[in-house]
Amino acid sequence: MSALKLISTATLFLISSTLMQTTMAGSPTVPVNSAEVSLKPFPKPHAGDKRLVIRLPARANENALLVRVTPGKLSQVDCNNQAYAGTLETKTLQGWGYDFYVLRTQGHAMSTMMACPPNSSRTAFVPVAGAEQTLSYNSRMPLIYYVPKDFNVQYEIFVPQQRGTAKPE
Repeated sequence: MSALKLISTATLFLISSTLMQTTMAGSPTVPVNSAEVSLKPFPKPHAGDKRLVIRLPARANENALLVRVTPGKLSQVDCNNQAYAGTLETKTLQGWGYDFYVLRTQGHAMSTMMACPPNSSRTAFVPVAGAEQTLSYNSRMPLIYYVPKDFNVQYEIFVPQQRGTAKPE
């Protein structure tokens, strides 16, 4: 009787492992890095927009890293503080669960009104006010942005330093 029980247990194990392999073979795999993620399911950019993709390299201890993303535009500036008006919307790719970001702006710049010294004009990256993001570092998924053709996205990778909490006095 124990031999029969052993054979039926072995048969059950064999059947369940075969079913698992068959099920796993048909399921999508988790991407190892962002280069494996195809852009085909993502929407094409609208007329007047472009799609920008940030593919982060694999790094050790990614959970300790952050990515700061800033949409903006190269513009002629002077000594005044300048920014563009706009919003950054987070959208989710239906059926996939992948996030992508859409910058909505009319391209209107805001500026302080200080008197500047002569010849203070220069070209600089002017951010979209309030559209900066700080995201968790993830080399397995690309960061995808849809922005107007004359705008760009800059990013920096950093390790957060020690943080504290303010205390009332």
